[in-house]
Amino acid sequence: MSRFFGLVVGMALLFGSVLVLPGMAESKKGKKDKGSDEPLPVMADNAPLEVELWGGIRDLYKIAVPKPLGHATASGEVQSIQSNDFKLSSLFEVLSEKSYIADLSAEGMSIEKDPWVQIGAQGVSKCRVKKSGDSLELDFKLFEVARGGKPVLSKRYSGSAKELRSLVHKWVNDVIGYFTGERGMFGTRLAFSRRIGPGTKHVFTADWTGGDVGRVTRNNAINLLPAWGPGGSIYYTSFVEGAPFLYRTGQRKAVLSETGLNMGAAFHGGKMAVVLSRDGNPEIYVGNADGSGLKRLTTSGSIDVSPSWSPDGSKIAFVSDRHGSPQIFVMGAGGGGAKRITFKGSYNQTPCWCPRPGSNLIAFTGRDGGTYDIFTVNTSGGGIRRLTQKQGRNMDPAFSPDCRAVAFHSSRGGIFISNAEGLNQNLVIKGAADTIKWSPR
Repeated sequence: MSRFFGLVVGMALLFGSVLVLPGMAESKKGKKDKGSDEPLPVMADNAPLEVELWGGIRDLYKIAVPKPLGHATASGEVQSIQSNDFKLSSLFEVLSEKSYIADLSAEGMSIEKDPWVQIGAQGVSKCRVKKSGDSLELDFKLFEVARGGKPVLSKRYSGSAKELRSLVHKWVNDVIGYFTGERGMFGTRLAFSRRIGPGTKHVFTADWTGGDVGRVTRNNAINLLPAWGPGGSIYYTSFVEGAPFLYRTGQRKAVLSETGLNMGAAFHGGKMAVVLSRDGNPEIYVGNADGSGLKRLTTSGSIDVSPSWSPDGSKIAFVSDRHGSPQIFVMGAGGGGAKRITFKGSYNQTPCWCPRPGSNLIAFTGRDGGTYDIFTVNTSGGGIRRLTQKQGRNMDPAFSPDCRAVAFHSSRGGIFISNAEGLNQNLVIKGAADTIKWSPR
């Protein structure tokens, strides 16, 4: 037990989310596979990746976001949140307010085509804000400049003043849905752990755009490895009882308190994959969300950790050192048939399967020389794509529910969001963070 206790404490306090496991060495003599020492791919200097948007057009959609009419203070907040959302979506270029030449007062909640054409705007998002006491009413209209003064999308949202951010998120989701056929993921949240002080680490959640950061755990222990469970609950490993047991929010009793490690929970509906070491070393088990019906899936005798479900729940990605260095594997959700899918890099870990139905894409952390970066691998062909390079230490990727974005922690200052190709990187949550998980819709 002491061996594994030291493992998790070391992982939580010293290495963040880097899975430095006893026995997970750089390589193991006699078990090394051909290709295991091949370097991970690099980006060519000054060669930006191409992103296909808007049915073949590769430029971002140029949108103007004038300050809304109505309540002055709330209008400023609406404009700021809306502009930031459009920027973070990686689908829009928000035009500078300084470029506007239209007479906004005369236009009101409509537009005159020519002034917007002259500044290159393709779309204009307008809003009127009504505030009465604690109540808000937001009237939005989207105009496609080429179509003139008739809005192509109109929505009204009502709520309390504290719901302002979420109301604006709904509008941006609807605009994204208008253009792409699939609503955006604004309003979803990130869960992560963060060290507070010596011997203390807590689980937090936050709006993925950076607002509403809140602490989940309230003890004075080490709490780490959060995961989104059924009904919006959060599962996490905690040392509150002195050993690494698995807990969930809203329940004081541990979900799992087996001898050794109880960690790394991942969910597909009511099914839970989890890492236990009750049989001597870390192995992957699958059972019910309440901890019942557990079945051991991995039997290699090596260290098997970090399960991540495929979108349809038929497969599980995980990390194993069974062939030498830690690499990403995929197996059936019933166990057996494990297939190695990364053959480049000497230390690959923290897989996160894109949740879009039918997706074969997995994001992971890979070590390149002396640092860590974010990569994706296609499980059907094994092709690896690099998302970060020469940008400090980048770890713990988490796909958004629609797979259009990836969250990860960076030594540049906190949690960053990029698109799925690693472009449009933006710092959204400052400060330390590890083992990031993105909530479902």
